[in-house]
Parts: sequence; structure tokens; C-alpha cells
Amino acid sequence: MKSPTRRRLAALAAVALGAGAVTGLAALPAQAQESTQYPIVDGSITWGVKESFRNYITGPIAGGEITLGGGAVEDGDGAYVFGGAAGVTDLGAQTYAAATTGSVHFYGHHGQLDLLLENLEFTADHATFSGEIIADVTSLGTLTEDVVVAEFDYSGVPSPWTNTDGFARLDDVPATLTAAGAEAFAGFYQAGSALDPVSIAIKTDMGSPGGEAPSTEEPSSEDPSSEEPGGEDPSGEPATVYEVTGGGADWGVKESYRDYVTGPIAHGEITVIEPASPNGDGTFHFPDASGGFTAETCALDASFAGGVNFYGHDGQMDLDVADLSVESADGALALYAGGTHIADVAVAELAVSGGEINVDGAAATVAAGGADFFAGFYPEGTALDPVSFTVELADAPDTVCEPTGNPGGGGGDGGDETSANASGAGSPKLPVTGSPLTLVVAAAVLLAGGAGAMVLARRRAVRA
Repeated sequence: MKSPTRRRLAALAAVALGAGAVTGLAALPAQAQESTQYPIVDGSITWGVKESFRNYITGPIAGGEITLGGGAVEDGDGAYVFGGAAGVTDLGAQTYAAATTGSVHFYGHHGQLDLLLENLEFTADHATFSGEIIADVTSLGTLTEDVVVAEFDYSGVPSPWTNTDGFARLDDVPATLTAAGAEAFAGFYQAGSALDPVSIAIKTDMGSPGGEAPSTEEPSSEDPSSEEPGGEDPSGEPATVYEVTGGGADWGVKESYRDYVTGPIAHGEITVIEPASPNGDGTFHFPDASGGFTAETCALDASFAGGVNFYGHDGQMDLDVADLSVESADGALALYAGGTHIADVAVAELAVSGGEINVDGAAATVAAGGADFFAGFYPEGTALDPVSFTVELADAPDTVCEPTGNPGGGGGDGGDETSANASGAGSPKLPVTGSPLTLVVAAAVLLAGGAGAMVLARRRAVRA
């Protein structure tokens, strides 16, 4: 039997990242890897396979039993938790790939039904908002390795990735049985059958670029530095990435827009999406900052959790502004909602002081991608509400620098409307592929305090 966690981890990464992106991943030293690849050092898959199948196994017809092994446990709701995740997070490719430990054994009909699933792995691809569950399957004594048992799709889940206690989480996403999985179940279920939802939790070590699995060797007697290389500075020396460990952002989007949504024309409402919260001045607070800061290149990449929904015109206007992030970009900052570059933020310098970066009331204007995001309601260059945020950095020394941009990482210049980000501790930014807002009715409406014309159409589901 193969090692349950690190078996062919490079091959697993190749599935998620694309073979061309990780050719020779296992053979290359850590410093030679893409700076966007970081190891997954902990996490789990929570999955009950299929509730009706569990009930059948232990019911009066099959008269069987379900046995967990290898450290797998039941979560209290009937699902199983397979822990010990180890694998690769890639910021540039916007993917995760990890293997877990544990097994679940379904036995019934006096041995005529005998199915073992073990060494579960998963991949997640944020370009398609989809992923796979892979397992070693032993059916009636015959072992088949690396079976893609299930596929999951989170394209319809608003703000799917969240951050809890340093783990990026994807909770309760729909899963279906694959053709290979149907064979594993001996035709008991057909391909495409709905399975139990899948939940994933991962912890990425942003201080250890290279995408290699955690070493099993004993640590050296030296005190390991928290300042691990992450890319290169302009001189060619290894750069230092400091993890964003906390903080939050405050932004109101645009005051006149808020007034319009709740006014007599749109006759709508504004709903704050947790864990974001309203401020007393009508703006919103987006907590749980995560990401990284590269001191040598002054590259900040910080994400914030939660969102706000603007709803009006009986549903013709339905807009989520969620999963905000800021990135260094050519001497300023770019503000993203999900993966869309919606605003430019005028910040001439970033100052690290006492382990924090604080930006207070920075001017923001609509970016090219923001004009489309707001369905042409605000053209490029339109002033938005000022942006404030604080990010806490692990072990970062005091410094002042110009936000030049993030090599190998996110949106960078204003021309790239997708970016790599995620809602998780040190996890990558995830892209948006949802349908753009469109104008379905051209109606001249007078905004209080400004002119504009629009009726926004169906919802743009902004996803992290």
C-alpha cells in the first residue's frame, strides 16, 4: 500500500496546476520553484460520500457496517473527516492540490458489498470553480489507485472561500459521482448522481515557497528564520515574504450610490454579507485580512473577508461587492472585488511600522474593469469613497517603500482584470468567472447629488 499522504504528490500537483507548469516539480529544489507555489501543511476533507448509501449499508437489507481507519473520524453529522492534508497551493495558477490520510470501509450483504475508500486527495481549479475528489478504491478485494470518484462545483456559491483560524475553507459544495466512481460502486449509482456535499480546509505556509510537501526530517538545531525567500528583489537576491496575519478594511463603495439604492427611485436595500459589518458612518468593515507582503519589491497582496449586496429596482439591480483585496501596482494600489480590478487607490508609499501597514482615507477611482463591473454606471476615473485598511505582518521590520507591484502574483497593472487571490490565511487570490452585469433597461434616472443613467440587471456573483 502506498504512503497515504505524500505518494506521487508532484503528480497530484500536475493534475491541478497543469503539467507544463510543474514539470520536474519533485526534482527541482525549493528555491528553483515558481515563487507563487507554497506548501499546504495542514487541512482536511469532510465528506459523507452519500447519506442514503450509509443508511443502506447499516440498514436491515445490507445488514452491514461502516468502519473508519487511518485517523479518519466522524464529524457528528454522519460525514467523515480525512485530515493530515499536504500538498501545493499555487497563487499564479490559482489552484490547490492536496492529499489526506484515513479511510472508510463499507461492508454489507455478508461480504458481497465490500468497498474501501482511502488516501483521499482533492484538486481545486479556480478558473472553473470546480474540483475533484480522488481516492484509492478497493472493491471486493481489487485495488484501483487514484480513482477520480467525485467532482464538485462551487460556481454557484457566493463568496465560497472563507478564512477561519488560519485555514482557507470551502464548505458544503455540491458533488456528483463520476463515471469512474460509478464503476467503483459497481453500478449501485450512475455517473452524475448527487453525492454528499464536500468541505475542504487547508492551511498554506506562505513563508515556504516552492510547493513542496512538508519535510518529515527532524528540524535542525538552528532557530529557523520566519523570513523565507519569496521571489527576487531587483538586485537578484532572494526576496522576503511576510505573512499578513490580521487586519481589516473600511470602504463605503460610493456614498451617492448607497443613497440611490435606498432612495425612492431604486427603492432597494443594502445587505452586509458576514463577516463584514456596517460602520456607523454608512461605510462597511471587511475583516480577517490575509495574504503577504514582499519587502524588497514593496509588493502587498492582502485580502479581506465578507461583502455587501446592493439590491433595487425589484431585482433588476442586484450587485455583490465582496472578497475585497488590495495589491501593489505601479506606485499605487489596485482594489479588487473577487478577481475583478474595480478601483485604483492613490497611495504613494507603504509604511511598515510596528508590524503593521496602515492606509487611512486613500482616494479611490473607478478602474477600467470597474466601469464594466458597475455596468457603465460609473465611467473609468469616477471618484469612489476613500479606502482605509490595516494589515498586520508577521515579524516584518519597519520600512517605507513605493508600492511597485507584485511579481509572479496578482493583477499588477490595471490591464489585467483577473487576479489570483483567496480568502484564507496565506492563501492565493481566486479569480471570478461569473456573468458580467448587463444593462437590460436604459432609463434616465437622476441621482441625488450627481447625474447618471442606468438600471442594473441581474446579479453579478463575485466569488473569491
